[in-house]
Amino acid sequence: MGVFNEGLLRTLFEMTKIPVSIVKYSEQIKSFSNSKLTNPLFESYEEQLLECGIQGQYIQLVDTVYFESLLSIPFMKNDTKYWLIIGPIIHNPPTKSSINRLLKRLDQLFLQEEFEKYLFTLKIESKNQLIESGHMAYFIINGAEINIREELSLVKQKEEPTNNKYYSNYIADVREKSLYHHDPLLERRIYQLVEEGNTAEILPYYKAFQNRGDFQHGLLSRNSEMRSLKNRAIAMITLATRAAIRGGVHPEDAYSLGDVLIQDLEELTSISKVSWYREEILYDFTEMVKRNRKQNFSRKVTLSQEYIYKHIYEPDLSVNSIAKKLEINSKYLSNLFKKEVGISISEYIQKSKIQEAQKMMIYFNRSLTEICNLLNFTDQSYFTKIFKRHAQITPKEFLRDIKIDSF
Repeated sequence: MGVFNEGLLRTLFEMTKIPVSIVKYSEQIKSFSNSKLTNPLFESYEEQLLECGIQGQYIQLVDTVYFESLLSIPFMKNDTKYWLIIGPIIHNPPTKSSINRLLKRLDQLFLQEEFEKYLFTLKIESKNQLIESGHMAYFIINGAEINIREELSLVKQKEEPTNNKYYSNYIADVREKSLYHHDPLLERRIYQLVEEGNTAEILPYYKAFQNRGDFQHGLLSRNSEMRSLKNRAIAMITLATRAAIRGGVHPEDAYSLGDVLIQDLEELTSISKVSWYREEILYDFTEMVKRNRKQNFSRKVTLSQEYIYKHIYEPDLSVNSIAKKLEINSKYLSNLFKKEVGISISEYIQKSKIQEAQKMMIYFNRSLTEICNLLNFTDQSYFTKIFKRHAQITPKEFLRDIKIDSF
């Protein structure tokens, strides 16, 4: 380990009190910490790293389902690949009830005392400080600087957007000046993506929305552009919090994240950082919704839901097609899905189609005939029947309500 400047890394830890580790292929080579880093819900630190999936080819800022935050930075030394792990820290301090809910889902309540003890040894710190520690640690190891914020932003953009040809024309739609009078609906779409936990589309859509040249954002401070930007970011946090709750996140968790984000926001000292941070706000809330949905169900059920979401426009979407794709017995999948979700897969597909129909009415101004065809309903009468069953109103009543909605 002579290739690493252990003295400076130790000094960095002593200054920040944020753990610093060097890992090679899941094996911890060196660690600087006041306490044992292994989460008691795992048998080893290596297992914990694998579970968190933080040894990829890109820099990652990870919020685990176990309330921890870590920064992972891959680097090469003497033709060998390593990962610099900064953390864990606690970015969003959990309450005892939050811990209890998590352990109940994991069937690990017997580890509550040990798990709480582990969490309370971690430093409560902001993500900004985590990133700054990453900057310094990377420079110590490589003698070169790296723009971690920029790299994180690029990684988020690499997430594949949906490849559904009927659904992903939003970038062009947002840029068209003719849509100026639909601006409230376009903004609503941002928070719809948060509510869905759609991490693949939230940032591309938000950036397209921000880059429109046909309107000016509101001025929320007469004396300071920085204050105006921060106030708009706080308004964004408020709306994203509500969207996350609608998406199934426990209100206590959503409000806690919002509080921490506002605290971190107030620490920022440049307009460029505040602008970047607004993307971080949207992504964090969207990821929280996505993570929450994955926690609630088994992997097979989660994969089934994801398959339905991605293939909602396909004519042969059914229990059998999903079971075939997942390579499991269709009867077993039906029983498991009904047990965990509370409704059958067929009913869930219908419900998902109606939700998709509502989005097309709100955001893309599709006619009822087009929607019926795209979602493969046999006729408009059957579509109306299914729509009313799930939405409690007819499609025409829904369209009428959209027009009078002042949002």
